[in-house]
Amino acid sequence: MVRTVTPKFLLHLLSARSKGRRSQSGFSMLAGILIILALVAGTVGLTVLTANNLLGSRKQDTRSDALSVAEAGADQIISVLNQTENRKMLVSGQGMNQWSTADFTSPCRDKDNNTPGAPTATARNFGDGKFRDLATLAVNTGDRRFALKSVTFSAGKESAADRRSESITTTPAGITTTKGSFSSDLINLQDPPDTPSTKLPGYNKGYITLTVESQVLKNGVVKSTATVTREFEVLPKCCGASLGSGGSGGLAASIGSDPTQSLGGESRFCGVEFGMIAGLNGGTVWSNAANDRFTKRVSSTKVTSILNILGIVAKDGDPFDRASNRVVPNKFSTDVPDVCDPARWFGSSKGCSSSWIGLANASPSAFYGTKDDILGLSISGIPIIPSAITLPTIGSEVTAGKYAFVWSSGGGPAQRVDPSIDGGQRYPTLNPSGSGGFRFRFRTRNDTNPPRIEVCNASPTTIGGTGFPCTNTDWTTISGTADTVENLEDFKGMTGGSTASTRYRSAYTNSTKNAHPNWVNVSNWQWYALDRNNNDTNAGNGRVRLVSTGGGDNNIQIGVGGSMSAQQNAICRPADLSGNLGRATLSFNQSGSAQVDATDELWVQVRTGSASSTAQCTGSTGTNITNSWVTVAKFPGVNSGTETRVVSLADYQDSDTRIRIINGTATGNNETHYIDDINLRLSDWCEYSASSPASAAPGFHCLGPIFNLDPDSSNLTGGFVTMDASGGPISFYYNRTDDLRGSSYSTAKPANGSSPLITIGSSAAIELVKCAGGPSNTCSTPVPETEVALVGDPDNLNFFGRDSGSIQVVRFGILPSGSGGSATGRIAGAWFYMPVGYFEMRTFGCAGFPSASAAQRAIFNSDDGWIFSGRIWTQSFKPCGDVHIRVPPSSASNLGAVIAASSLLDDINFVPWVGEDWVARSVTNSRPY
Repeated sequence: MVRTVTPKFLLHLLSARSKGRRSQSGFSMLAGILIILALVAGTVGLTVLTANNLLGSRKQDTRSDALSVAEAGADQIISVLNQTENRKMLVSGQGMNQWSTADFTSPCRDKDNNTPGAPTATARNFGDGKFRDLATLAVNTGDRRFALKSVTFSAGKESAADRRSESITTTPAGITTTKGSFSSDLINLQDPPDTPSTKLPGYNKGYITLTVESQVLKNGVVKSTATVTREFEVLPKCCGASLGSGGSGGLAASIGSDPTQSLGGESRFCGVEFGMIAGLNGGTVWSNAANDRFTKRVSSTKVTSILNILGIVAKDGDPFDRASNRVVPNKFSTDVPDVCDPARWFGSSKGCSSSWIGLANASPSAFYGTKDDILGLSISGIPIIPSAITLPTIGSEVTAGKYAFVWSSGGGPAQRVDPSIDGGQRYPTLNPSGSGGFRFRFRTRNDTNPPRIEVCNASPTTIGGTGFPCTNTDWTTISGTADTVENLEDFKGMTGGSTASTRYRSAYTNSTKNAHPNWVNVSNWQWYALDRNNNDTNAGNGRVRLVSTGGGDNNIQIGVGGSMSAQQNAICRPADLSGNLGRATLSFNQSGSAQVDATDELWVQVRTGSASSTAQCTGSTGTNITNSWVTVAKFPGVNSGTETRVVSLADYQDSDTRIRIINGTATGNNETHYIDDINLRLSDWCEYSASSPASAAPGFHCLGPIFNLDPDSSNLTGGFVTMDASGGPISFYYNRTDDLRGSSYSTAKPANGSSPLITIGSSAAIELVKCAGGPSNTCSTPVPETEVALVGDPDNLNFFGRDSGSIQVVRFGILPSGSGGSATGRIAGAWFYMPVGYFEMRTFGCAGFPSASAAQRAIFNSDDGWIFSGRIWTQSFKPCGDVHIRVPPSSASNLGAVIAASSLLDDINFVPWVGEDWVARSVTNSRPY
């Protein structure tokens, strides 16, 4: 057996031997030598132990350094991906082998519609998996290197508490492992379903996990490696903003929000959208049931709710809610315009729904919405953000503005609004008889020189149209600068017929200076009278007489010598309106005896079709135009002074159009109407311009007509108007200070100057279409929702109202059929800018409209179930029924096109960016191995 002699054992032997042989002289030297040997051996052992310990320490230091390098590399990578231009890479789900070419364009846009910049090469290059110097990021250089070896993108499904249930893991080699169905859309600022306006901090957050490998080298030799897996929390936020309230990753900005629940200190409103703006000139938002939707398309596959509706207030800090009387109904509500407003606030009342508990008594529910909806801080979950911004003025004939069009001097539109001619009130009106079967088409053409706008009446011939479809010869041009054609009859020099007939021969013929090119002669006579419902009466003693007023002047008097039964006494004449669809107006001066009052009405009626020379004025009244008289205007009696009456005949185009002025209501004795200066004028009411206000693009500009497309009775369908913008956009102007039309919420039958500017009843529609390849007689391709102008630029179809003054009512009803690209009866690409407008959007469920079927409700709830796509800027806004409005991109990216001054952009309450991006923060998990 071999025994190992240790230094300690040698010392023990030496000690024992020295005691027994102290007297031996030679032993001292030997002992010394042995002691020296023992000390040397001990020292060598200690040196070996120390060297081994130092080597282990150095190895541990290298391992720790490698871990530090890996962790620092992960931090370096996440820092680069957190740069604004690279943030799409935090949530992309793209394979690492595709990073060099994949589309990582930022979703953010600034006020000039620019992105933050292209993703950096540094960020893209991390996908190659190569080792990089920690300090310089140079590939395969340096002594402390790291490489990204895999990335995992994680999120949860909508409403899912597990925010890692959907994931994609990818490596530089292109190996991809998936769990569920990850998408960047899952990481967003949207509210949890059915609980709008309660954006919870990081509710729809996600995660990114980086696996990073490191190397520590010495003299080019790898001395140590380490691998670290680090998970970072990815939070959605508004572009241009930090985390916080104001809608950016924290609670929605509203009264009552708890700032301690916010994820950061941001207090500015972000993502503010300018698609829906209400409250101009002190107006209101009307809301009761939370059954409306306001959505926007953010990608080809994703639709979300809009972020806000702007409520204009006088100064920053002013509220916009029910308590401030800016949202109705409320305790301040009156019975105008909605008689059920008080019931909606306090609860059911006679004549109104028995199911309303009233907003004053309501708690959050599916019907009344959230607490904010009830308070009027939001509408159907969409926050109403109070703002003191100043929008650009439209302008008028006497005030400068951004959008007012200046009519060419001497042209038809300029003459129609000339205050010296019929008071400047010769506006067109589309007032179809009964509305049943009425189809009217506009189309713009840029293939002519100059470009022009045309109209066609595609209604059945029984109601005055050419029949559907229009043909090439059915169109009438209504744009240009041609002079107005006059057909004035002042009754000077007129002679009466025999005592057996009330026929009148005008002193003017078609060959004189004062020609009547559009009045039609029948049997050499021009004017006929209907006297007590007969054509042949005693001219000297009848109720209708040609009366001399002295100095060679004459007029027609209706009601002479006795009482009148309703609609039995008239003056009438045929007119040739062929080729003049949309261009005709009739005007006359009306006065009366002292006994006349407002209830003694004069009506203007129209019919078409030939009749005998002795039967020019007779015939039954009805709702169709052929062979029956249709009332197109009603005027109250006048007993003092003279009123000029103007009637639009824009719907009519027949070569034998009969026109009569008749006593609409019964009268007593001596209640006599006087009629003089009857003029049939033909003129254009639109113009083309090579550039438009607020835009360098060409466009077509028209005096705003009254669109009265409401049916007379429930068994008739409403009118249908098609706007074909293939040749360029169309703008309608209601902006003159002396244009006081549209002040009444009620729709008169027929329409009058007080009627809403637009009334679209059940089954009626205005649609906007566009076709390529030249003019089309039957274009039916809807303008897609994606074809929209920048905010503040004219769109395909525009309606501009007055900047101030009396209210202008628009009752826009829509009953669409179908959804998506095949849907009909809805409109896209429209902009209503009505600073004193009362804009009501009516659809299924609104009074006078049918309730939606189950299938229609399903369409309404679908992404493509919108009924109107466009922007609405108005004084007051009222959605009625199941309203789904698609709002095009309308946020701060385009503000430069909206605001001439910079006051809005400098408002510290707003973040002038659009879109949502993301930021990675706080390591939630880290594991070395």
